[in-house]
Amino acid sequence: MRSHAGPGFALLCAICIGALIASSGVARSEGPFTFTVPQSKVLVKISDPLLVQDTASAKPNYLKLTRKEPLLIVSGWLEPAQNYKGLKAFWDGESRSPAFAGARAPIRVEMLREGAWEVVAFDVSVPGAVQSNLRAERVEAGTWIDLHLSTVARDTAPSPKLRAGLLAALRQVQVAQK
Repeated sequence: MRSHAGPGFALLCAICIGALIASSGVARSEGPFTFTVPQSKVLVKISDPLLVQDTASAKPNYLKLTRKEPLLIVSGWLEPAQNYKGLKAFWDGESRSPAFAGARAPIRVEMLREGAWEVVAFDVSVPGAVQSNLRAERVEAGTWIDLHLSTVARDTAPSPKLRAGLLAALRQVQVAQK
């Protein structure tokens, strides 16, 4: 199991407003946010200029960005490729979290592929709203890239538009080798 702790993390990310960790190699410039760690051979570039970094939650190998309007939270980890056991095994572990029990159980769960990304798309009902999520997984140059994209709509029914918006945001994430 990974150090960031599992499925409860997914729900927490959508509720918390967040950040990108400068100590992990994040650079802000006129171009995209760039995230890497010294032991990795990849750079993750996120080009949405409205995303803001939050340095309050600094952890090794971790990134987190937030856009307020429309709400988008992007968080994730870089880990050694050998820690990734495939999308099904990953989701089986995530979905067993107590954070996803009862009324907060994931709904509209769908496994799909978006370019080089393996994706689990799901929604979670929260009081007075629906949280739409993507867990996007990719192995590149010996590094497992785990991204969580989420948004919340003040509605009680899941909207295909929320998921489509998250997939559009994922398409803008670039992965390059150092």
